[in-house]
Amino acid sequence: MRKTNFKVDIIPILFLTVVVCVSVIALAYVNSITYEKIETAKLDAFKEKLSVHFADMTDFTSNDANDCYIVFTNDDIAGYAVKATGSGYGGTIELLVALEPTNIISTDDLIIRGLSVISHSETPGLGDKITKSSFQNQFMGVAFSGIELSKTGGAIDAISGATISSKGVINGIVSSIEARFDSLVELVSSVEVS
Repeated sequence: MRKTNFKVDIIPILFLTVVVCVSVIALAYVNSITYEKIETAKLDAFKEKLSVHFADMTDFTSNDANDCYIVFTNDDIAGYAVKATGSGYGGTIELLVALEPTNIISTDDLIIRGLSVISHSETPGLGDKITKSSFQNQFMGVAFSGIELSKTGGAIDAISGATISSKGVINGIVSSIEARFDSLVELVSSVEVS
């Protein structure tokens, strides 16, 4: 059995341990410095997306855990918004769905006010056309029940050559709103009671 040589066996391990510890501490420090700035930048970008659909927006409230929002103009409810995610050809599509301020009893009462793509990784020149106003404007004024492709009786025309991306947006809106509907109703009720 070989004897342990301190210089050959132990010093490299100690050196790597010190390097790893210093790196972890440095990363934690940088994260603590930049975290607030990153979160502020994300919030500003989100407010900008909301203001596209609610030009007179003065404030908004949310239940962050469920990505549901109520938008206010002064003290009046201007509308609602829900973050949605769908699966496109290139991966996940993150959306912001703006809704008219209707009396919400069921999903049938929801009317789309507007749509914004927060992020995507769709094919440039094809699937990325989901970011174009010509596609997004089709959703304006559409009742929740009409959010499906026109070839299946809905109000939305698919992007030529990017049907998977188009379906990803539609399925993302429908599934996300259905999954978050109770949370949206609860949020609206809590604001109306306050």
